[in-house]
Amino acid sequence: MKSRSLQLGIALAAAGLCLQPLTATAAKGDWLLRGGIGIVDPKSDNLTLSPEAEVQVGTGTSFTLEGTYMLADHWGVELLLAYPFTHDVDIDGAEGAGNIAQVDHLPPTLSLQYHFNPNGKFRPYIGAGLNYTTFFNEKTKGALSDTSLELDDSWGAAGQIGADVSLNDNWFLNLAVRYIDIDSDAKLTDDVGTTELGTVEIDPFIYQAQVGYRFGRPAPVVAAAPVAAAVAAPPPPPPPPRPSDTDGDGVVDANDQCPDTPKGDRVGPQGCSCDVTRQLQFKLNSAELTAEDRAILDEVAENLKRLKFVSGTVVGHTDSSGSDAYNQKLSERRAQSVATYLEGKGIAEGRLKVSGAGESQPIADNATAEGRAQNRRVVLKRTDCDAPN
Repeated sequence: MKSRSLQLGIALAAAGLCLQPLTATAAKGDWLLRGGIGIVDPKSDNLTLSPEAEVQVGTGTSFTLEGTYMLADHWGVELLLAYPFTHDVDIDGAEGAGNIAQVDHLPPTLSLQYHFNPNGKFRPYIGAGLNYTTFFNEKTKGALSDTSLELDDSWGAAGQIGADVSLNDNWFLNLAVRYIDIDSDAKLTDDVGTTELGTVEIDPFIYQAQVGYRFGRPAPVVAAAPVAAAVAAPPPPPPPPRPSDTDGDGVVDANDQCPDTPKGDRVGPQGCSCDVTRQLQFKLNSAELTAEDRAILDEVAENLKRLKFVSGTVVGHTDSSGSDAYNQKLSERRAQSVATYLEGKGIAEGRLKVSGAGESQPIADNATAEGRAQNRRVVLKRTDCDAPN
């Protein structure tokens, strides 16, 4: 996704170099104010805790504001500001994996820009500068709920490519892509003391869509070339309709194999949920699957084969009956029973990583029979959702 966005930005900039100037819309002494939406998309595998555990920082969306002062016709200096971005922090690939924290950050950035076509309607530009990122409101949850997380502020280089497209003498639209080098040292504190986790390499791309306004000298009037006779141009054809996405999961209906995905579910390229939770009615103190369990897993196996499943994890859970140690072993045996059954249904051996969480992650009240039944579950999480099938 990031590669395609950069290629598109470069192509737009190259096309802009070929355009003849249409209106004077950015020159020495002008101020360009832009505001809109920014998406901060960190790179994958931000911190390795162990061979089996990776820290992943999620995407954040917020409002951005930029001000550019044109030092000369082609050169400008820009300051980027924003409303705080909020990111989820997850651990992938380890026992107790899942969402462990949430953090806010602000990325003010000062850049020097070069505008290729300052007097044109289409104005591509590039820029480079310095970023200062500050982190705050670190909140731990899940497996780390009894600890506190601290992320140090970061200084780093920043680069950008973008384009302004004039709507009239003052108003314009803007699309831009940025890369920022953000590295932060992470610390985890509990009752025992403080542990240095290492350096979280966030290094995000920032995608921006904004509306801008130019403050400066009035645009000169450009005389139109004489024509032999005025001929009315035919009206342009209407734009094609936007592809429909009925369930709002980001996958258009034409490509969506699961058109009724619940709102908020994490989905793969075919629009199907990545995380599958099933309630299984194991016998008392047993990891043996019942007939009802096998029927449920048959349906899961068929869906995985239809979606060309590549890899995932199976995590077993128990209620609070019995000791912690016993429940841990029981959850592992139950997860293994599910994995073995799915492999027997055509899910290739080795594609499922098995683990147990014991009674440590209840989703309901263990004080009631209904709650205990909900806590006896198995969660299958696809780790191939972001990879093309």
